[in-house]
Amino acid sequence: MRRSELDLPRRRGVAAQLRRWTIPAIGAVTPVGLIIVNIAAFIVHNLAQFRLGISVLAFVSGLMLNSWTALKIYRVAKIRFPHFGPLEESNQEVVLMIGMALIIGISFVEALFCYQGLSNEANLPNAPTFILGVVAIAIPILLQGLFGRLLGERSDSADERVDGYPLPPPPGPGETWRP
Repeated sequence: MRRSELDLPRRRGVAAQLRRWTIPAIGAVTPVGLIIVNIAAFIVHNLAQFRLGISVLAFVSGLMLNSWTALKIYRVAKIRFPHFGPLEESNQEVVLMIGMALIIGISFVEALFCYQGLSNEANLPNAPTFILGVVAIAIPILLQGLFGRLLGERSDSADERVDGYPLPPPPGPGETWRP
């Protein structure tokens, strides 16, 4: 007796996952697009009320990304130039204070430009805002790749979790593993 293909165990792997999720993902594109268009129209119609909130979010986002970038740059510089004066341990607090002041200043200017860019709904959408948004999305992705290479970080290591934290120690003799 021949088994039908439906009786076979489910295949695993990236290709099998892509096959299973392709049609649902394609089917979800239009409803998601409609929801995004409605949300965007609501925000543009009420832009004056959203302007400050969006600018505050831009400030927080800038703080996060700029701090992450500064820490990675500091790590790369410390590895490449360990005996450079400002990078020595005794100067770490000074470098941290100057770095945080720069990060706060840059993030504030970014948020101010965002606030000013949202001053008139008749000017939206515009090419500079769109291009800046695409660049802002690409920067963390490109920097992660660059810093991964410079710092020798690998995410496919068998002794490390995907989030970068070490794996818990294996259970001792007679112990059972609990997730």
